[in-house]
Amino acid sequence: MHHFLEKIADGVGGKKGRFITLTIWILAVILLQLFLPSANEYKDDAASDLKASEPSVVADKKIKEYFGSQAGTPLLITWYSQTGLTNEQLGEIQSLNASLTKKPVASQEATIPIEKMPPIVLKQQLSKDQTTFIQTILMDESATADELKTGMDEIETRAEGIFGENPFNKKVTNTSDLVARTTGPAGISVDATGLFQDADVSLLIATVLIVLIILLVIYRSPILALIPLIAVGFAYLIITPLLGFLGEQGFITYGSQGLSIMTVLLFGAGTDYCLFLITRYRSVLRHEENRFKAFKVAFSGTAGAILLSGLTVMIALLMLLAAQYGSFHNFAIPFSLAILIMLISSLTLVPALLGLFGRVSFWPFIPHPTKKHKKENQFWNRVGKLATKHPIIVTVLALLILGGAALQTTNVAYTYDTLSTFPEDMPSREGFKLISDHYGAGYLAKVEVLAENPTDNLKQELQNIKRRSNR
Repeated sequence: MHHFLEKIADGVGGKKGRFITLTIWILAVILLQLFLPSANEYKDDAASDLKASEPSVVADKKIKEYFGSQAGTPLLITWYSQTGLTNEQLGEIQSLNASLTKKPVASQEATIPIEKMPPIVLKQQLSKDQTTFIQTILMDESATADELKTGMDEIETRAEGIFGENPFNKKVTNTSDLVARTTGPAGISVDATGLFQDADVSLLIATVLIVLIILLVIYRSPILALIPLIAVGFAYLIITPLLGFLGEQGFITYGSQGLSIMTVLLFGAGTDYCLFLITRYRSVLRHEENRFKAFKVAFSGTAGAILLSGLTVMIALLMLLAAQYGSFHNFAIPFSLAILIMLISSLTLVPALLGLFGRVSFWPFIPHPTKKHKKENQFWNRVGKLATKHPIIVTVLALLILGGAALQTTNVAYTYDTLSTFPEDMPSREGFKLISDHYGAGYLAKVEVLAENPTDNLKQELQNIKRRSNR
């Protein structure tokens, strides 16, 4: 087995193998990027998280069957003025609604004809304190978040033309200004997608910087710190078109959230696997003058651990396929496939890069048999000696520390309130807060109970249900 691993080490990081491996990776990235679609093209943020057999899904299907389509996904525009909405402001809201009725924006299905309501009727639709009004616009159910965002931007442009300024940019805290916020299912969908779209870039930049700083501190070498990042970058360029292809063919479903988490997962796994090989390689280089021989020893001593570690994580992530909730189920293939590609990168591309740079990778602290090296990791050496000398004591102490930390999980507060996870200044959250404060928290998503009876006794059955609920 040891001899077999040395052959692999020579094949991926040897004098000739390093160039062949690098060429294969570069060609693979170029071909996949050219001929396969990007993962972002086929992400589906509107995918259902529930099975068709779930009661709410069955009820929704029945409602469409008996009552017809409800014309789409509601977009609620919450209008608010702390001093109370005036007749003039309500008239301008009616003008905006008339404009949308006459000339719909992108992905718009229908509007509620509030422009035809007399002022006295419209006044009755205000909140009790007369400060808030909800305008409902129905959007296309099949529209993506990006398409909904386009329609919402057009609504803001129309509003600015009618009101003379953009009420969607006004702060809620202003006393007399008319403020507008988009919420409801359509508004929440757009904001949620926007959060993860922004997170892609933010997470990528933050992760690269954090990992780079940590690697510089650990290795004290700029070249060595870049090698894991290069490996992760190549893996990312391989995995994204593969996911795009699988999404295009309909084999898997994934969303923005999955892609964002996958990026962080790649960096975590990639740098972890590289640590095994790089640390061992540096240790062997201090005693072996021939860097290729040193690499064979280092690779044969760590490849098994890297392989088993990667496969363990990959199989564990595949267990998400057993999850019934759609979001978690859809994480399984992208995450496990990403770990597999990162594992292959760690066992091929990283060795090729180390074989290419050799001892220079560790500059300015280049390990060599002719140099005297300070003893490193003295603290962990002491910990290791203590663990082997007093294993029972160390085990008990470790369990106490870990058990005490694990007890903190009892303080975790679970919530199904998606909006509470949004930033406080997010339009959909601000719009919902206005509705909650002035109409009631249940106004945004009312519970609908569907009663179905194949006989003609439906009226009697409803009366029975009402009597039981009043008990």
